[in-house]
Amino acid sequence: MLIKKIGAVSTALVVLASASVPSYATEQVNTASYATKAETKLKNSALKSEAKLPIEVISLQNGSFEQPAVPYGTWQTFNQSQVPGWQTTASDGLIEIQNHFEDRDAADGEQYAELNAYEASALYQDIVTTPGATVRWQVSHRGRHTTDTATVKFGTPGDLKLIDTMTTSVDAWKTYSGTYTIPAGQTTTRFQFEAVGGDPRNGNLLDNIVFATQSFITVSGNIDKTSVKKDKTATYSFDAKNEGGMASQKTTLSIPIPQEVTLNSPNVMVDGASVAGSYDSNTRILSIPLGSITKDATKHVTFDVKGTVVANNVTTQATVTHQDLGFADEDYTNYSGDVTLSVLANNAPTITATDHVLKKGSSFNPMAGVTASDAEDGNLTSSISVTANDVDTSVEGTYHVTYSVTDSDGNTTTKTITVTVSSNNAPVITAADKTLKKGASFDPMAGVSASDTEDGDVTDNVSVTANDVDTSAVGTYHVTYSVTDSDGNTTTKTITVTVTSNDAPVITASDKTLKKGGSFDPMAGVSASDTEDGNVTDKVSVTANDVDTSAVGTYHVTYSVTDSDGNTTTKTITVTVTSNDAPVIVASDQTLKKGKAFDVMAGVSASDLEDGDVTGGITVTANDVDTNTVGTYHVTYSVTDSDGNTTTKTITVTITSNDAPTFTTSDVYLKVGDKFNPYAGITASDTEDGDLTYRIDIESSDVDMTQAGTYAVEYSVTDSDNNTTKITRHVYVRTNDKPVIHASDQTFKAGASFDPLAGMSASDTEDGDITANVTVTANDVDANQAGTYHVTYSVTDSDDNTTTKTVTITVLTNEKPVIIAADITQKAHRSVDPMAGVTASDLEDGDLTANIKIIANDINTDVPGEYHVTYSVLDSDGNTTEATYTVTVLTNEKPVIHATDQTLAYGQAFDPMAGVTAEDFEDGDLTGSIKVISNDVNPLQAGIYHVTYSVTDADGNETQITITVLVGAQPVDPAIPADPETPMHVTPAPVQMANPIVSSVSAPDPVRELPKTGDTDNTAQVITIGGLLAMLGALFLRRKK
Repeated sequence: MLIKKIGAVSTALVVLASASVPSYATEQVNTASYATKAETKLKNSALKSEAKLPIEVISLQNGSFEQPAVPYGTWQTFNQSQVPGWQTTASDGLIEIQNHFEDRDAADGEQYAELNAYEASALYQDIVTTPGATVRWQVSHRGRHTTDTATVKFGTPGDLKLIDTMTTSVDAWKTYSGTYTIPAGQTTTRFQFEAVGGDPRNGNLLDNIVFATQSFITVSGNIDKTSVKKDKTATYSFDAKNEGGMASQKTTLSIPIPQEVTLNSPNVMVDGASVAGSYDSNTRILSIPLGSITKDATKHVTFDVKGTVVANNVTTQATVTHQDLGFADEDYTNYSGDVTLSVLANNAPTITATDHVLKKGSSFNPMAGVTASDAEDGNLTSSISVTANDVDTSVEGTYHVTYSVTDSDGNTTTKTITVTVSSNNAPVITAADKTLKKGASFDPMAGVSASDTEDGDVTDNVSVTANDVDTSAVGTYHVTYSVTDSDGNTTTKTITVTVTSNDAPVITASDKTLKKGGSFDPMAGVSASDTEDGNVTDKVSVTANDVDTSAVGTYHVTYSVTDSDGNTTTKTITVTVTSNDAPVIVASDQTLKKGKAFDVMAGVSASDLEDGDVTGGITVTANDVDTNTVGTYHVTYSVTDSDGNTTTKTITVTITSNDAPTFTTSDVYLKVGDKFNPYAGITASDTEDGDLTYRIDIESSDVDMTQAGTYAVEYSVTDSDNNTTKITRHVYVRTNDKPVIHASDQTFKAGASFDPLAGMSASDTEDGDITANVTVTANDVDANQAGTYHVTYSVTDSDDNTTTKTVTITVLTNEKPVIIAADITQKAHRSVDPMAGVTASDLEDGDLTANIKIIANDINTDVPGEYHVTYSVLDSDGNTTEATYTVTVLTNEKPVIHATDQTLAYGQAFDPMAGVTAEDFEDGDLTGSIKVISNDVNPLQAGIYHVTYSVTDADGNETQITITVLVGAQPVDPAIPADPETPMHVTPAPVQMANPIVSSVSAPDPVRELPKTGDTDNTAQVITIGGLLAMLGALFLRRKK
C-alpha cells in the first residue's frame, strides 16, 4: 500500500497495539459441521434431498483484489471507497493494488495488494457474522524486496485479537490459514492485516484472502424425459451449486447408473465442455471430477444413457463430495433427490404374408391378404410398402415379393414371400410293360398311377379303355389307360403284356478245391431239374472246362441244359487247384540268464496249409542247452503233415552272465550363465538289459551356474536284476564376462588430425588382449568443423559376447575468452578491490584470471554515485575480450528512532521503552541498541516531562530523539458546603485533545520528502505545537476547577 502522507496514527491502531493476544489459529473446525453430522449419513432419500445450510453464510468480498482492475505489469492506488469490501487505517485512506508488477505472479487470479510498513496501518473488512459460527480464514503473504512481517487480527472493531504473525521472504507466496469461532455476541467481526516489519517503503504483499464459512455444495438432478424406449437415448442432468461461504476443491459427483440403462460414454458434458469421467463397471458408478466451484457458482453436468431393460420407475441419486478450497482436513458429502426414469419396450412391427402358387396367366395382387401390426402402434397395414416384386404370371417360374413396414420408433421389419407360377400341363400316367407266365392271373391296374402338376395324384381317375390280354395262351397283348385332370386335359397310355411259357430249368453244381495232381470229374455232383420236365440231369452238357490239376491255380467249368419249352440255363463253377506244401514251424532264438529254467517247447508252434495247426506233431530232435554255463546252445524241432511232408527248424539259446550296468560319460565344462542339463552326455547300459539310460537317477547335485567353480553330480542306475552302479561326474563352471573396450572422450581444436583407433584397446577375461578384433561401427567426426561427434566401437570375444562403446569427440572452435565479474554495491568511504571475485577463462587455454588487465576505473568511494571498471584479457590465439561492470557507492544514512509523545494519568506507571523501536537502512532493526540518555518523568507530579533516546548504527552514525510525556493532575474530592446554595452551573468549553504525536527523527531537517510523490509536509510541527498548547490549557482549567 502506498502511503501518501505521514501524520498522526489513528486511535484504532493505538488500541490494536495495546490489546491482549489470545491464540485462535489452532482451533479446530467445528465438529458439528454438516458433513460430519450423523444425520447427513442417513440413506433416506427424502432426507438427502432436503440438504440445508448448517449455518448462515459468512464471506468477505474481493479476497483476491481483482477489483478495481489495474493494467498488467503496473500498480495503482485507490481510495478505499473504490476497492470493494476493503478499508484501511492509513491516514491517506489509500489502498495500493498491483497486477504482475515487477513480473510477479499473483497467488490467485491476476492482482494483489501491497501493505507497506512505512506507516503503521492496516487493511481490514468488517463482516456481519453469526455468533458460534466457525469460519475458515486464509491469506497468501509474500515479501516484496526482502523478508516482510504482517499480523492477522480478528475481533470486534474495538477489540482485535492477534491470530497469527506472517513472516515471508521475497522468494515465493506462503499461505497462512486456520479456523476461527465467532464469540458470543459478536455480530460484526473485523478481519484485519497490519504491517509490522520489513522494507519501510516496499513489502507485505497480500492475496488469496478467505474469511468464510464452509463451502456447501447442493446437487439436484433431472432427466429430459420421464420414459424412454429400449435402445433409445435419455439425458440425465445434474446441477452442483455452491451455496456456502467459500470455494470448494476436489469436488466429485458420483452417480450410480441403474442396471436397466447403459451409459453411452464416461465422457460427460460439464457446462457445455467435454470432461472425462470414470466409470466402474463392477459398481456401475460414474464419477465426474468438478474441481473447484466458487461461491454461488453452479456446474451443470449432462450425460446420455440408453434404455436396455424394460422396467418402470428406475431411480438413481447423485452424491457430491468436496473439501473447502485450500483445506484438506475435512470432506463433505451431500445428495440429490431421486431421479426416476421408465424404460419401455421397443418391439419391431410384424408382417403377416404367405407364399402363393399361381397358374400361368392368372392375375396376382401382391397386397392381397398381407397385414402388419406393432405392439405400440397397433395396425400398420396401411404403412406396408412393397420393396421388391419380380412376379411374371405369363412365365412359369419361382418369384419373390418383399414387404417392408416401419413403426413410429423407426424399427423396420421386412418379409419376403415366394410366388410360384406353374404351367397348365396334362396329367401323366405311369404304367410299365409286363411279362406273365402262361396261366398266371393279371390285374390291369396293378402298378398303375397318374399325377397332375396342379391336381396332384389323380390315380383314382384312371380308366382302362382297351384290354385284350389272355393269360391262358402264350402271346403279346395290350392294355390302354386314360385319365383327365381338373382342367379337362386328357392323357392316354398303352402298355404291352407278354404271356410266356413256364420257367427255365435249374442246374445244381458247386465250386471245388483240389490238391495238385489229384483227379477231377467235371460231372461229379452235377444235376438239373425243370418245373415242367422234372429231372433233366442227363441233358446237362459241359460247354467250357479249363481245369489243369497238374498246376496250382483257379479254373472254371460251364454247364448248360434246355427244357422242353426251349428254355436254356447255363451255370459256371470255380475249381481251385492247391499246392501240397510242407508244414511251418514257428520258434525264436532265446537269451537266458545263467541259472534260469528253460522250457524247450515254450512259444513253439507249427501249422500246415492243408492240415492247419500241427503243433501237437512237433518233436525235439536235438537239444544241448546247459543253463548253468554261459554259452551258446541249439535246439532242433521236426514236424510232418498228413501228406508226409517233413519240416525241421533249429534255434539258438544264449546263456548270459548277470553283470551290473555300466555308465558312459565325461566331465562337463561350461561358462557362467549357461544352461546345464544333467542328463545330457551320459548313458547307461547292461549286458542283459541293454540300454538303461532312461533309468538313470540323480543322487545329488551342487551345480550353481551363476557362480564359477567346480561342482559334482552323482548318478545311479539299477538293472532288472537289482544290480546298482553309481558314478560322480564333475561340472567345471567358468566365468563368461563380456570383453571391455578402453576408449575415452576426446577434445581437440578444429583442423587437427583424428585417428579413431588411436589410444583405444580391448581386453577379455578369457581371451586376453583382443584389441585387434575391435571395429568402428559408427563415426560422424568432422575434424575441420567445430561440434560434438560420436565414435562407436564394437568387439566380440570367443564366446560371442559383444560389447559396444560410444565416446564423444568435441571439436573446439577458437573462441574468445570469457570474463566473469559482478556489479558491486559499496557504502561510501570504504575501500573497493576491483579485482576481487573477477575471473577469466578460455575454452582452449583454461583459466586466464592472471592475464586480466584493468583498462578503465573511475571509482571514487568518498562520493556516492555509479562508477565503472573495464577489464581486458587476451588468450593464446590473440583473441581479446573486454567487459565493463558497475560499482555503486551508497550513502551512509543515519538510523531512525520511532517513538511517540505520551499522556499519563496521575500515578500511572511509565516504561520509557514501551513501543519505542529503531531501524537503520544498512543495519536493519536497532531497537536493542536504543539508549535513554535523559528522563525526568515523575508520574506522581502533574507536568510536562521529556525523555531523550539515542541510537548509533554500525557506521558510527548517531540519532537522538526527544518525546514529551504529559502527567495529569491528581484528582481532588469536592467540598460539600454546610449551607449549600443553589450552585451555579458552569460548563467549561470542551477541550479537543490532539491525536498522539509521531516523532520519528532521522536527520536535523524537520521537513521530509514523502515516498514516491516528492511532496513535503510541515503538518507534524503544527500538530505538535497545537497539541502542547491544548494540554496546557486542559491542566489550567482542571486546576481552576
